[in-house]
Amino acid sequence: MGKNTAMIARGLSALTAAVLLSACGPDRIVATLPPDVRVDSYSQQAASKIDVLWVVDNSGSMAPRQDNLGRNFASFIDLFTRSSIDYRIAVTTTDIFKDKGALKGNPRVITPQTANVAAAFSNNIKVGITGSPYEAGLEAGRLAIDAQKAANAQTIEQCKRSCAANKPACLTACDEKKDFIFLRPDAFLYLIFVSDEEDESREDVRFYYRYFETVKGIGNDGMVTTAAIMGAEGNTCGATPGLRYKEMSDLTGGEVGNICDSAFGATLKKLATNAVGLKRKFALQEKPNVTTVEVRVKYPCNTPELSLSKCDSLDRTACMGMSPDSYGLVCKPPFKGTDGWDYEPANNLVFFAGDSVPGLNAQVELQYYEEGKGPQ
Repeated sequence: MGKNTAMIARGLSALTAAVLLSACGPDRIVATLPPDVRVDSYSQQAASKIDVLWVVDNSGSMAPRQDNLGRNFASFIDLFTRSSIDYRIAVTTTDIFKDKGALKGNPRVITPQTANVAAAFSNNIKVGITGSPYEAGLEAGRLAIDAQKAANAQTIEQCKRSCAANKPACLTACDEKKDFIFLRPDAFLYLIFVSDEEDESREDVRFYYRYFETVKGIGNDGMVTTAAIMGAEGNTCGATPGLRYKEMSDLTGGEVGNICDSAFGATLKKLATNAVGLKRKFALQEKPNVTTVEVRVKYPCNTPELSLSKCDSLDRTACMGMSPDSYGLVCKPPFKGTDGWDYEPANNLVFFAGDSVPGLNAQVELQYYEEGKGPQ
């Protein structure tokens, strides 16, 4: 999915100083950092193109789960829309005997140009409850991808047959086609498995992991992620724990949600954040003096208020006299809680939970003294 670029900056002055800048319009006081303070900076990026394949259990117990997905889909697609992502959304079932990975619904693939996207998804996701009780989601995902790869190959061959003789440029253009209905070569692939039963695919999870990670070609395994809405261990709604789906999601860096939830809104928002590639975890370059870790998230001055609603504090001072796209908004997200950040010592990283996840194009700054330095 999207990649972070880390840049390390060190403080230059011996003490916290104030520098008077009078050449940039109104006088402003700009603080510099004490010595030994580190600032690890990251840019929050997202994928620009994403193909999403939903693999949905269509056995007898799934009607309310499918309805739940349809009702809460806005929580999933909202981030795609706000981030102007070029998406394709398709649905298949866990029935590998009847459906065999075939894409379901009308239209079979939902795009930003589809009329009333939420309604279209709500219709497509209701794949019925007459499917096989042998729910093989991982195998169904493989079959769906195989079928789409074959369809795309056929499109290329048809393109080549239309080329005039001795027109190598035309043949090359056919080989480089990217405008397929689904499984576009330059798009990230996000698979979401939804089932209240354990996956019963015939191969072990590692087999499917190796298959999925090579769909985009050698070296592009980071372009494929899987997630799941499944039965959690110890659930109270009668769902069988989806341990194979969780293992797959863990291997690919995906998220999991509980299929017993009365509403999937929060889970779908979490999956959407994962799908578009917005990072929740940002590594520190050095071991910190934990008590000194501070987190700031900078946004352009024209960032919508809704995107800033979860800030614990918001400094707008730097936006005075600056252009709307300048990074003058400084958000300090809450520390801990369901919508806050926390430091994970085992992995030496800062983790953002819930709505505190930095938005698209945000600049994340992690400031701290190294271990053994600064205030004790």
